[in-house]
Amino acid sequence: MKIAILQHVAFEGPAEIENWCRQTRAEYKIYRIFQGDPLPSAEETDFLVILGGPMSVLDELPWLEQERQLIRAFISQGKPVFGVCLGGQQIAKALGAAIFQGADREAGWLPIRTMGSTAVGDLPEELVVFHWHGEQFGLPEGAERLFASEVCANQGFVYNGNVIGLQFHFESTQESIESILQNDAAFLDGSAHTQTAAEIRNQPIPASNREVLYRLLDRLKASVPDRKG
Repeated sequence: MKIAILQHVAFEGPAEIENWCRQTRAEYKIYRIFQGDPLPSAEETDFLVILGGPMSVLDELPWLEQERQLIRAFISQGKPVFGVCLGGQQIAKALGAAIFQGADREAGWLPIRTMGSTAVGDLPEELVVFHWHGEQFGLPEGAERLFASEVCANQGFVYNGNVIGLQFHFESTQESIESILQNDAAFLDGSAHTQTAAEIRNQPIPASNREVLYRLLDRLKASVPDRKG
């Protein structure tokens, strides 16, 4: 099985997703879009992961549409796709959902609640997760909502059992959070649903984040179609 990880900026890497790849001994390659790496081929890859980034899905950048075409190719071939933040928005837009500016930014360790879906197995009723977004996605037609928060009705969804888009960052580690704080601290504007850098740094990462992330990735890995021939 071959996993392709699309990284959009140097300071938002795969973090705990890469740790999962190593622990499961999955073959993976990181495509650094910010360095001009070409996108992978859907025919030669089994599982697509799309990371976050500070750009907007609505920006008129050719590679954003090329990435969405790749997402559609994976979905049409029945292959799993997993996206976080910008990646989740890219999946939503590829499936025809709207992307829009939320009424409030979310940045820092804030709660989400689960919506009762059983599509990906049992989930905790509430989780405290790391957010870093202003824009939001609508729920794609045919998708099932997984998570919501006070200011963002669609924090995550599952589509067709093997496509998951999240608005937040289950994959965060202390190192990945520090990288974001060092490179994008201006995003913390003091609004109602943003924490300070000190508050973010002082929050231990809940063990449930890693547990649920690994469970979701394990489920998607198990859905990879058998190769023919």
